[in-house]
Amino acid sequence: MEEDKIILIGNETDVLHCGFSHAISDSGKRFPSAEHYAHSMILSQLGLDDSHILELLGCRSNEVKSRARALLVENMPAGHDLESLRQYLETSRQSYTMQGLRIRIEQDATFEKALMDTREALLIVCDENEKELGIGMNEMQFMEYMKRERLDAQRIGLWLRNSSTRPANLGANQLGYFLMWLRFEVKEKRRTTKINFEPYIINGLSTDDDGNPVKIACNDQIVFLKGIFRPLSNFYAHPFEMKGGRYRSVEHYAYEKLFNALHFDEKCLEKVVTTVNPCDLPKVVAKVFAQQKVDVTTIEGKLQRLDRWRQSAMKHKIMKIEYLQQLLLSTGQALLVDTSPADSDWVCGTNEPELQHLLIKEYVNTEQLVKWMCAEEPPARLAHLKGNKGALLLMELRAKFAESTTSRIPLVTPPLNPNLLASITPHIICFSSESVWHPLYPAEIRAAPDQPLLPSPAHYVAQETAKYFMFNEADSQYVLEDRRSVECWRRMYETIEGCNWGQEREQMWYMEKRQKMIYEALRLLLEQHAPLLRALLDTGDSFLAFVSRWDSIDAELSIGMREHDLRRWLAYVELDSKQLAEMCTRPLAFRPPYLGGNRIGFILMELRAEFRSKGAVSWTLPELSLGPEVILGSDSPMENLMADEEFDVLSPVNYSAIWCNPLLLSAKKSKDQTLLQFCHLIKAPPKLLSVNEERIGEILQQMDATKPDKLDLQFLGDVAPEDLRAIFMKLCVRIRQKATECDRQQQELSTLANEISQMQALRRGIENDQPIPHIPMQNEMERHNGNFPPQGSMLRDRQPPMRQRSPLRAPGGGRDRDDQRRGPPPQRRSLPDDRRRDSRPPPREYVQKPRPHREEHRERPPQQLPSKPEPVKVVEAPKQPPPPKRERKPDEELSEGEILTSEDEA
Repeated sequence: MEEDKIILIGNETDVLHCGFSHAISDSGKRFPSAEHYAHSMILSQLGLDDSHILELLGCRSNEVKSRARALLVENMPAGHDLESLRQYLETSRQSYTMQGLRIRIEQDATFEKALMDTREALLIVCDENEKELGIGMNEMQFMEYMKRERLDAQRIGLWLRNSSTRPANLGANQLGYFLMWLRFEVKEKRRTTKINFEPYIINGLSTDDDGNPVKIACNDQIVFLKGIFRPLSNFYAHPFEMKGGRYRSVEHYAYEKLFNALHFDEKCLEKVVTTVNPCDLPKVVAKVFAQQKVDVTTIEGKLQRLDRWRQSAMKHKIMKIEYLQQLLLSTGQALLVDTSPADSDWVCGTNEPELQHLLIKEYVNTEQLVKWMCAEEPPARLAHLKGNKGALLLMELRAKFAESTTSRIPLVTPPLNPNLLASITPHIICFSSESVWHPLYPAEIRAAPDQPLLPSPAHYVAQETAKYFMFNEADSQYVLEDRRSVECWRRMYETIEGCNWGQEREQMWYMEKRQKMIYEALRLLLEQHAPLLRALLDTGDSFLAFVSRWDSIDAELSIGMREHDLRRWLAYVELDSKQLAEMCTRPLAFRPPYLGGNRIGFILMELRAEFRSKGAVSWTLPELSLGPEVILGSDSPMENLMADEEFDVLSPVNYSAIWCNPLLLSAKKSKDQTLLQFCHLIKAPPKLLSVNEERIGEILQQMDATKPDKLDLQFLGDVAPEDLRAIFMKLCVRIRQKATECDRQQQELSTLANEISQMQALRRGIENDQPIPHIPMQNEMERHNGNFPPQGSMLRDRQPPMRQRSPLRAPGGGRDRDDQRRGPPPQRRSLPDDRRRDSRPPPREYVQKPRPHREEHRERPPQQLPSKPEPVKVVEAPKQPPPPKRERKPDEELSEGEILTSEDEA
């Protein structure tokens, strides 16, 4: 309930009020409102006639209470009065009002919509005539009361929940709580319809007394008889007693009966009795038949009775062993599948990923799978599904046991911290098997100071499991020799499934010991790697969900679905984190299909609370220098990991795999195409690059030595795609380097061309005897880091860049572009030593004079410049007479192209 939000409900004119005029029907009778229904049922229970009830139904809603009281006083049952009936009348009115509201919400869509639109708000009935169902005030009075008392929603909610602290002038608001409870019931009902679906009713293999097939209820979940469910299989060595004899398994009983029917001697029978693994019995029996040279027709006649012996022994074993009954009932209404390597008629030749993949198709469900298993001629591509007779018979027994009991045992022990669920926040954090908190994370840990390092927490779990089951040395070495945690995890389950360790020992390991080993392994991981502990503490009180595909062996450890499917499903069914946590702690039979137990997530939350209770603070620990996606292993292909299947992270199947999950089942049932498309989203597989530098270098050398037009395409076709991608990356690097070098050379050429243009412009300016303003070049100043340029570039820096010059020729003529290409300008004569001075007087106005030794300049008419306005004459202050100048040589002594300084001209 959102205590910060309040919705006020008015009197009987409000659509949410129980006295609102809307007829409801019940048991063939119509009532004007839920208020009429409640008082009518009370009077009926007290024995009043129908005439009195009809009189009551004719009243208006605001008069029903007083009229019903008057009728009761007039027709009081013998031996009672209002005081003796007070408690009965109060409780009866509450219960019948609630029942009337339930009837109305089923028949009045407007009432349902208005109620559900209130969401999680606190509902207060402001009816001034009702202090029981309402608060005894109207809306305006209540608002004034809140303002006067300075009340907020939290205080009002506290008062209404606790009658001892509620002020006397404030009513009980019972109708408000009835409506809020009804709103909760409707939400739960809607959620249930989205989560739980009606099971399929299929025909079993057996028949009843009338000869009709036995009916079996089956939902969309599939449970394989492996892991904790393995003792249910006929091919599991579980001793039992039957007809005065003790047998190792159902198969041992059936084959002993067969050998007795064939009158074999004790030596032959001993071979059956001493066979440890029931799956090996067909091979032993075939050898005995070959040694005894039994006629084939005789064997075929007896083999027809073998199935009846199996069926009778299986039923007897399940009915005599109570734990097997409870284990069978714990599967709920799931389809059971036995994949033991045995008789093809009694087992199914498929695996769990295949059936889960078939169920994602819209036209496939478990009912269709059972039909293919029982069909005489199933589809050619699905012929291997035929069989599974033993599991279908187990489902018949389950339906028989379910009629007498509704209890189901959990498959794992509950979380150690009973207060864990109460502290969970609405935030949900998902992590995969690639996360730094998962037992498969390759972080070395040490179980004790005097023990060697283990490659990962998974190795610790495998090591403790080997001790618990007392693996022999060869099995222990086989499990622990591989440093890869994923392979170690698979080998551990392979060794457990490959031998018969006893039903009680296996049950204890799956239900309790395995979780304790994982808890201890993760505790060592967090203690010895402080950055990982800080990353865990940084999650606050969020709900941690271990996302992975559904697997019958590890179903209780993960959530059973991908992260984006989980988040979309939670939004679709309107579940929050606490409701999800509560649902995960239920037994398998009471959970939605394919929703796991998330035990690894609960273990991490328990460890987080434990370290906090010991004083661990996040900011005092070193920070983990990884991104959130890496820490959580988000969108990882390891979401497709199965404990008993080999896993290759580079396999494309791990990126495109889709398996059955609660969201997909909801999409199939509702036929929501948008939701179905979302369920079929897959990951994009990464593009792999080869890291074999030697191989890549050889291929590149061969390609460089071959001309492009003679490159053999067949040679490139034989190269692996990973190598080709690496070669492509190398060639791209070359192209980038070449492009960078070309850009650098182009810049140098542009700079050089700019300098040449400036030199040419400088020469034209000198030839035309024009004043050259001093404009330093930016690139030249940057080149010399702000120092003076060298002497050769002194005059060059005076010329502006090309983009700043006018395209017109300088006044006074000058050479054209063609003339500039004829050769370098004439060399200047070096000045005498006495004319070389370190300091020069300030420049003055330069006046152009005729050059007698340049005839072409005197004959060429000067170029007309655009007219300019006359400058304003400014009266200057009298200047000091200049110092006397020494004589200079006449112009005739200067060579062509020699520069006159301002001193010389003066």
